[in-house]
Amino acid sequence: MMQAVYQAAAKINLALDILGRRGDGYHLMRMVMQSVSLFDLVTLEVIPGASGIHLECSAPEIPCDSRNLAWKAAERLLEAAGIQAAVHISIEKNIPSQAGMAGGSADAAAVLAGLNEMLGDPLPKERLYETGLSVGADVPFCMAGGTKLVEGIGERISPLPQLPESFFIIAKPVSGVATGPCFQRYDRLIQAEHPDIPAMLTALQGGNRPDIFRHMKNVLEQAADCTAVAELQKSLAAFHPLGCAMTGSGSAVAAAFGSKAEAENCLRGLAHLREKGTRLFFVTPVPYGVLRI
Repeated sequence: MMQAVYQAAAKINLALDILGRRGDGYHLMRMVMQSVSLFDLVTLEVIPGASGIHLECSAPEIPCDSRNLAWKAAERLLEAAGIQAAVHISIEKNIPSQAGMAGGSADAAAVLAGLNEMLGDPLPKERLYETGLSVGADVPFCMAGGTKLVEGIGERISPLPQLPESFFIIAKPVSGVATGPCFQRYDRLIQAEHPDIPAMLTALQGGNRPDIFRHMKNVLEQAADCTAVAELQKSLAAFHPLGCAMTGSGSAVAAAFGSKAEAENCLRGLAHLREKGTRLFFVTPVPYGVLRI
């Protein structure tokens, strides 16, 4: 039996835009995405030549069967590689669900990258990313990690300069936002305000931290239908962040600060929100999506 433990990093969207829809209904995206220092821990045990998948998770609300993206990732990796093996997956959950932080996709990415490594890299990088895309749109980015421009339905990933030193406070309310209904509400919008992603990319190339975060924006905020998102944005704005935006389809909101002291001051100032069930996280950018520890 082989065993290994992997960190699966959460992601935030510095910018998220929707450019249109394909004929099959998938939305065409343009996003600037960033991996951050909030991790699920994924332990993999592999017995070559045996069969079967078993999954356990520390969060009781998470399904531990074929509905789980990590389970699907294991199935599809073994199928794509043509390898028979028994796989036991154990997930220590720290990334909140229905937050837009790619918790399920991060776990799937760790399973794909980890199993591939443990089995001797049977799939090259491109095939591994294709397999990840078949599991979920965010999975390829969650394997690549770092600071990336992500386009199409998640399959086109371009490297970007690393963020200048930055600190984030992420606030996740009790209420979540389901991805499918959020996109459906967006489709019914008559008019939407879009982020200026080209301006953000120019600022990233120049390392201009204030300009990078000044362009933080998520077009899906207008379709979140979650009053807690607007309330959290107002609470975070009181601490004068460089930028603030909902991440993914919500409901977590990320605020960027230029110094650790400013971010910690915000964290202290919002501590009372924990009494209402809001989860608060202090995170920094990380240059990877999956890391063996």
